[in-house]
Amino acid sequence: MERRRIRFNGNSLFAKLLLGFMVVILISFAFNLFAYNFFYNQMRDELIRSNTTALANTVDGYETQLLQLDDLLTRYYFDNSVAALKKGNIGSDFPIVNELADEFRTIVSNYNLDLENVFIYFKEQGFVIDKNGYTRVEEMFGKYYVSRDYGPEFWAEQFAEDFHFRTFPSAEFDRHRIELMNPGSSRFVPVIVKSQIGSQFYVGALIDADRMFSAQVQREDNPFYMTGSAGQLFYSAGAVPAAMPAAPADAGKSFVLHGSDYYFYKTGELSGQTYVSVIPYETIASQMTKMNVLLLTLFALSVLISIAISVLLSVRFKNPVQRILEALRQMNPVIRQTSTIHEFNVISESLQHMIQSVHRKNSLLQKYGYLDKIKSIQALDTEVQALADTKRTFHFIMFHIHYTREYELLGRDRPLKATYFLEFINLNMTQTFADSVTMQVEKDRILSIVFTDRDESEALTEMLRYLKQIFDRDSAYYQLTIACCPKLWEPSGFTSAYETAGEMLRRRMLSGETQIIDTPGPLEPVIFWTPEEERSFAAHLEAGNEPQLTALVHSSMQRLTRRQATAWHYRQYAGDLLSKLLMTLMAHQIDTNSLYAEYSPYDEMERFVSEAQYIELFERLLGQAALLIRQKRDARDPIVDFVVGFIEKHYGDDIYQDLIAGKLNISTGYLRNYFKEKTGQNLSDYLNEIRIGKAKEMLEETEEKIQDIAARVGYQNANSFTRMFRRLTGLTPGEYRRDRIVNPQK
Repeated sequence: MERRRIRFNGNSLFAKLLLGFMVVILISFAFNLFAYNFFYNQMRDELIRSNTTALANTVDGYETQLLQLDDLLTRYYFDNSVAALKKGNIGSDFPIVNELADEFRTIVSNYNLDLENVFIYFKEQGFVIDKNGYTRVEEMFGKYYVSRDYGPEFWAEQFAEDFHFRTFPSAEFDRHRIELMNPGSSRFVPVIVKSQIGSQFYVGALIDADRMFSAQVQREDNPFYMTGSAGQLFYSAGAVPAAMPAAPADAGKSFVLHGSDYYFYKTGELSGQTYVSVIPYETIASQMTKMNVLLLTLFALSVLISIAISVLLSVRFKNPVQRILEALRQMNPVIRQTSTIHEFNVISESLQHMIQSVHRKNSLLQKYGYLDKIKSIQALDTEVQALADTKRTFHFIMFHIHYTREYELLGRDRPLKATYFLEFINLNMTQTFADSVTMQVEKDRILSIVFTDRDESEALTEMLRYLKQIFDRDSAYYQLTIACCPKLWEPSGFTSAYETAGEMLRRRMLSGETQIIDTPGPLEPVIFWTPEEERSFAAHLEAGNEPQLTALVHSSMQRLTRRQATAWHYRQYAGDLLSKLLMTLMAHQIDTNSLYAEYSPYDEMERFVSEAQYIELFERLLGQAALLIRQKRDARDPIVDFVVGFIEKHYGDDIYQDLIAGKLNISTGYLRNYFKEKTGQNLSDYLNEIRIGKAKEMLEETEEKIQDIAARVGYQNANSFTRMFRRLTGLTPGEYRRDRIVNPQK
């Protein structure tokens, strides 16, 4: 029997595939060996870099927080209230004490400095003011904050020390306060800030050490220490080692290896403390070694298996690939080649759908081409340009879908939004006009382009009326607007048609039904407010006068009704009104969240289909805003009350801010900032408004000369009075008097 000879052709597909597999395997093997060595060597360096960076970030956080605390406490050396307490009798200064206690509570609660308490220690008087008020030093540090290391004697001794800012080692403090729900002990870091210009008092704080540690340190499971310049322990998180290694002497090195742990060091610039982070290394290194051994074993096994599989696949690839290539040369989509390899069968079946996919792709590219034309985008792809027909006249229709709140409440039962409309519109368009293209260009807009050589406006209108009947059945869930200009557009008019349809959508009236808009052209402007209404609305809003505000809004709404305003006009008016409310509330530093019910007012307006819905919303918003402003205005404040009363009584005198500040025994800058913070208005603006308001009353009720009225309300220069009057009212005093004579009802 003749033995069959095995021939090996180096140029065959089998040889090429086998050689390619072997090259890939060798490259992969070499790369993995290199990666193994490189990764193992880089592991330690990366560990050191990442932990050095982490410690630097932690130190920056600590030091930044201490710097903020230094700035915050230092300002009390320049505080007028503290100065007054130094000179006065504590028995008669309880308002100032209470004010300072309120400030300290605010600092502890809102400044994110992890503070337990802030206090001022007065040396001669022997008392402390903290967030809870006034107390004796012995009670403060012998009863309320008790520490074995920081008794009353320690705090008294600090007056003799020479420093500006100093932190002290953390210690356990027993807290005993009636208002505490769970009295107990906590670990606090004492901080003292002193002034170089006097030593009659100093400002101190207690920082919650554990809370500060949790906020600043990225990983709390590793030991962490803070030590002083003399090596004393300031704070520790984790077990304290029997002997902590010294910091590296080399300035360029930030760590030392001690035993099986790395100790990372960094010194803070402000506190002078040394921060130490301890990172175990041996456990990670051991795990990485085990992992690499496992990876090498798996990789060696994969190489052997890959070689065997590569030989088998090279043999089995040859014949099926050759048969598929022959079929492709003949451009025959029907390929029924049977193979034991599943992928070859999938390829054979997929080739049958390739031609159909090409048609679908061309259809999609065609829509992209029309979209480029509509939005005046210069397409660089010549294939896309060739698919878009730009040589025929066309009709252009735009559909705008606006979903109602009821639609959102359907939940999982609702259809796929615009997809439902797109499929339905496309089906009806193609049935009526075979040569048409329908596409979605935005989430709520669908376009249909009907190519035709003659005017098909009547047939198009009839079909749109049919669509309206269908869509009106579900009008509770959406508002559909159809813009269709009854004209035949020229081939170059894609962009103009799109812009015209967009303008036509704004002609939709307030209604829940589907509307067909066929009138082109921009909307005529509608005046929402007259200048006098603008001023009256602002004035009544400032006064919190709800009835007058409601009357003004009803008047504006009646004007919109008379002008047959569109839904777009109503939304513009509502947006303008809401903007005025929000700006006024924010100017008074009033929280606007109360205006938002279950939904934002802007979201509510998007769903309105009637004027009554707008009026109901306006009445609710105006009532809430007016109430908030009245509550803000009626809030009693001793400083503001004094300023307002003084101006009301002496508005005709020569009033200046230094005079009022002197009467309150505070600085002018503090008065100016305080009044602005509490009222949302500059003191000078408030004074001018009071004076001009009094002048308006005199102009209406008397016949005095304008220069005499100017002098009576505090303006010695009639020109200055006229300029201020015009700025606040929009009229000169003479014009205002004549206007009130002609229109006394204003």
